[in-house]
Amino acid sequence: MTTPNGPTALRRIIAAELRRLRMASDLTQRQAAEQTGIDPSAMARYEGGVSSMSNPVAEKVFAVYGVDAERNAELLDLVKRSRKRRPKGEERAVVWEPVEDLIALERDASIIREVAIQPMPGMIQTERYARAILGRGKLGADVVEDHVQARLSRATIVTGDGHVEYWVVLHEAALRCAVGGAETMRDQLAHLAELSKRPNITIQVLPDSAGAHPALSGPFKLLRFPIAPEYGIVYLDYLTGADYLDEPEEVAQYDDAYLHLIKMALSEQASLAFIKKLSKELYS
Repeated sequence: MTTPNGPTALRRIIAAELRRLRMASDLTQRQAAEQTGIDPSAMARYEGGVSSMSNPVAEKVFAVYGVDAERNAELLDLVKRSRKRRPKGEERAVVWEPVEDLIALERDASIIREVAIQPMPGMIQTERYARAILGRGKLGADVVEDHVQARLSRATIVTGDGHVEYWVVLHEAALRCAVGGAETMRDQLAHLAELSKRPNITIQVLPDSAGAHPALSGPFKLLRFPIAPEYGIVYLDYLTGADYLDEPEEVAQYDDAYLHLIKMALSEQASLAFIKKLSKELYS
């Protein structure tokens, strides 16, 4: 089982950084094309995330923009990975197809912000909870198991070396939805309590008593990247697919919504107490 390379997702990040570097150099797109000897239409495709650059072309561009050696190496690695394709005959990763780009983005992110109504976000699910969620359909046992292991592998993005800052707002509904029964939920809520001790993970609960809130239209995930600090992506999923929003104006609206939600939610300490209290009341 392999992790998707997500070339389309990586091109989005590169495109954003190309635009930022060009503007920081006070060049128009046409001027940048002239100085690098790149066809203007090709430059537009690179900055639009439509086409992948070769590394020699990327080196020309970064030289014109005055990128230092360390950052140049980081960007060239990203450029190389953006061209990578799954070898012919190689098995696809066992994940829901619309989430393949998300996996690549999560692995390159430095900050992940998430709002969940129900169920629990995949990144903080226990194995038993994930199995209960994924086994509710018509998939065979072997396929369910592959999906469970793929989900647990994704969780290491935030539970591994801690390089990703993960902040989640959990609606009370996620805590009350008895996925898998009392024992599964008791373990899941204990898992949340343990995760909350990690320095890179913040868990806040949005109680029912908060009333109307900015996520009434649905959950969402915000991602930021060290390689392109001014760039952000909002991920939204639904029954039959997923959307990726990266227009700055749209991302800013979700940023504002998230800031509003963390103000409405219980503090970290109060959230932990709430989780423990609810576990005792509902699942002991």
